[in-house]
Amino acid sequence: MSRPLRPASRLRRAALAQARPARALEQLALDFDLCLPRWSLSRPALLSRHRQRILACLEFVRGFFPELGSFTIHVGLARKRGVLGWGSLDPDHPGIWLRPRRLDYFTIAHEFTHLLQARKLVPAGERACDLWAMARSPLLIDSPPSYLALPRALSRQSRIGLATAMRLHDAARRALAARERGVRRYLNSFEQEIAEAFGGTGRRNGTR
Repeated sequence: MSRPLRPASRLRRAALAQARPARALEQLALDFDLCLPRWSLSRPALLSRHRQRILACLEFVRGFFPELGSFTIHVGLARKRGVLGWGSLDPDHPGIWLRPRRLDYFTIAHEFTHLLQARKLVPAGERACDLWAMARSPLLIDSPPSYLALPRALSRQSRIGLATAMRLHDAARRALAARERGVRRYLNSFEQEIAEAFGGTGRRNGTR
């Protein structure tokens, strides 16, 4: 048989109820979001012998994209010949597809930038996607961009060294600053600066 509450007990419980108000539903939803997994791997990606390397590269590059927040990104494998990767432009279903045997940081950065384009955080277009990806960090530029015109000596390189990555990153940042000042042909200004710095006329890879 339960014991009746004494007056002091009733007062104590009332005080505790006032000190600990119920949490808002919005806060509960936020806590739930923070528990979501960062990645959702397709079955081929999950079974791939390159899975650990893919995840390690994804985690490294994602650290430079705070806009991606805590939501889950689907990860699949790119199968189409000549395609290194592609990213979803559906803001409700973020996902990227990668070719594990030719995986580099810049491809991942490029595809992550497509996810930002889906949320209207970056202007549309592949050339803009390349430029915004290069403006993130020189540490992400380990291969040449595919859609911006580059001198042949640069576009044919399979790997980009840190010194060249720094020059590409700085030029990309200057192009974005020019856009902020109202320059409409900021993509062309980047291509012209790189052509003058490395010599030769620009050409595009178009392989990503």
